[in-house]
Amino acid sequence: MRHLYAYVSEAIYRLDTLSIRYAADLQFTVNKRLQTRLGVCKKAGDRYTIEIAAFLLDETYPEVLLQETLLHELLHTCDGCMQHTGQWKTLAERVNAAYGLQIARLTNMDRMPAAPKQRPSYRVVCRYCGTVFERYKRSPLIQHPERYRCGKCRQPLG
Repeated sequence: MRHLYAYVSEAIYRLDTLSIRYAADLQFTVNKRLQTRLGVCKKAGDRYTIEIAAFLLDETYPEVLLQETLLHELLHTCDGCMQHTGQWKTLAERVNAAYGLQIARLTNMDRMPAAPKQRPSYRVVCRYCGTVFERYKRSPLIQHPERYRCGKCRQPLG
């Protein structure tokens, strides 16, 4: 498991080396719920909160994705850089040129390893035809199968 703050320090050092001014009031958090985004930058008053997807700290993902994500989100804290246009784009190109990175508005998902397949937590099996209904969450079907019929044989599930 990677340590987030070691990578934060490196990203800040890289911006300092290029004399890129970012916000002074920063907070970094790891967000376990982010699945389709690598990171997000939120602003509240003068404080910026940068959330990083927890899976990026797993060593099965390329280290460069974590580095690029941190730099991407840090660039959002620069004046006039909350959008992916204008000043943000100019600064991203400057960082890319200096460090050979690929900071972009969106990440090319081809660079991401395939996510491990999550197994469903719940299942209901039709006692007449054996059709299996799998669910990841405790849905109404899981809680009250007697209220439902099998989609294949039309017999009651409960």
